[in-house]
This record gives sequence, structure tokens and C-alpha cells, in this order.
Amino acid sequence: MRKRKKVKRALELALVNLLFAVARRLPRRAGLALFATLGGIAGRCLQKDRRRAVANLGIAFPELPEPFRRALADAMFRTLGRNAYEFLRLDGSSTARVQSLVERVDGMENFLDAYRRGRGVIVITGHIGCWELLPAYFVTLGYAVTVVGRRMKVARLNERLVSVRRSLGITTLDRDDSPRPVFDVLGRGEILGVLIDQHTRVAGMWVPFFGRPAHTPTAVAKMALATGASIVPMGIFMGADGRHVVRVLPAMSAERGRNRDEDVRSLTESCSLAVEQLIRSDPKQWVWFHHRWQEPRTEARVEAAYAAEG
Repeated sequence: MRKRKKVKRALELALVNLLFAVARRLPRRAGLALFATLGGIAGRCLQKDRRRAVANLGIAFPELPEPFRRALADAMFRTLGRNAYEFLRLDGSSTARVQSLVERVDGMENFLDAYRRGRGVIVITGHIGCWELLPAYFVTLGYAVTVVGRRMKVARLNERLVSVRRSLGITTLDRDDSPRPVFDVLGRGEILGVLIDQHTRVAGMWVPFFGRPAHTPTAVAKMALATGASIVPMGIFMGADGRHVVRVLPAMSAERGRNRDEDVRSLTESCSLAVEQLIRSDPKQWVWFHHRWQEPRTEARVEAAYAAEG
């Protein structure tokens, strides 16, 4: 079993390296077209993921007939291919190139109002569009950006991802390391980017997401309540012409009430609904095949296991 896993990870690394090499050699229009096709092929080959995507779309949009959900799932795989191509070409991109990829920012005033408070900004988003381009773009605008993420199982793939971010001026923090650097980032009034749209083994709670309970990290709410940082939801979306639009929603201020647990729940619910709003604005840009709505039957065990995280 261990040998099989080792071979699988070696093949994954080889495939990623091949995709990097192919993407860097293709003209942009041809690359977007090829990777859209590759994404479509992947959707047809990965039947389990496609079925889950269709099922998840049924949870989110129960009024949508199944043929439309299947078509939307297919569009999602093609869009994922195009955004993967964009990411594969980001390594070492200049300021001018990164800025040329973004057509406009809708709602920039929402970010600026929060940033000017000087208490740091926690940007929440999901696996929407080319999410790695989002922090890179804000770096080109002169902001210091740190992202928090989970270390990938394949060490060399993780090193490659961190290296790409570093080449773009983005700092990476591992979510399982000491939280002190996270508070330092916010203490300096900088940007902290966090993805909150997946079911992961971190401290969290069950809050509504497309009308159904989904286990959602509470770290964002806790950090905001502890530091006074604003929470700003935003997403990045690739258009038909290959350029991207950033959408920034109104900031959420963490105001303490009499009950900390209620404050955390209320803020976590608001964060979840904000990410849902971003996804609804262009559903084909989100990664629908993640097992997002796992049953909450193990909630007590999960909460007990991670209570030590605070």
C-alpha cells in the first residue's frame, strides 16, 4: 500500500511538472483553449467527481433540472481547466503582467474602507476562479499579503506552490503551525487571505451554506474578534475573454457582544453566506466536486477533538 501511494504521488508530481512546462510554452489564447478541453476531458474521466458535482449542484440549486446541472458541471470542469492554465503561468510574473490579467475590481471601496481602519484585513474567499491570482494582484497594488493554507501531502508539490507564491511577493503560513505570525500580520495592519469553503479537519461549526449545514472554520471569526480586524469577502472570476474581474463585498466588522460563542457563530454564519453569495454570482467558477456537505452526525466528536485550537 505504501509503495502504491509513493508511485501515485510521483505520478502526480510528474503530471504537474508536465502541465507547468506545457502551459509556459503555449500562447495565451491557445493555452486557454487547450486547458479548457483538458478540463472537459477530466470531467468525463473522473466520473465520481462529476457525479458529486452534479449532486452538490442539486443541493445548491434544487430548482434546476438535472440536465442543466450536468451542463453546469461540465462548464465548471472547462472553467477549472482555464483557471489552472492561468495559475501555471503565474510563476515569476511581473507587476505589469499580473495587472494586465485583471480587467477591473468591483467594490474596491469596500476593501479600502476596511484597510484604512489600520487593524488588518482578513480576506475570505473560496476555491473560486484563479484564486491564487487574487493575492498576487493585491501585491501589485502595493499591499503586503499573507495567505494561510494547508500543507499539501506531496512535499515537492507544496514546495512548488509556495515557491510560486513567493515569486509573486506572497507570504505563506501553514495553518497547523503557531498562530503567532497570523496575529503579527493583522497587528501590522496587513492583509491575511483565508479560504473557508471546504470541509477540513480544523476547529469549526455547522452553519448554513446554500441552505444546508456545512462544517465551516471558526478561526476567521475568532481572529477578527480578538484583533478588531475587518473581514472582507472577495472572489476572482475569469470572463469569456480570459480576463478576470475581482468582486469585493462589504466588510464585516467583528463587534463583541455579551456571549463570545454567539459572536463566533454569528460571524461564521455571515462569512459562509458571503462566500455563497460570491459563488452564486457565477457558479461555474467554483469547485463543485468537493465533499462540502458531509453529515453533521460526528459534530460532537469533531468539536471535542479540535477544542484545543481555541
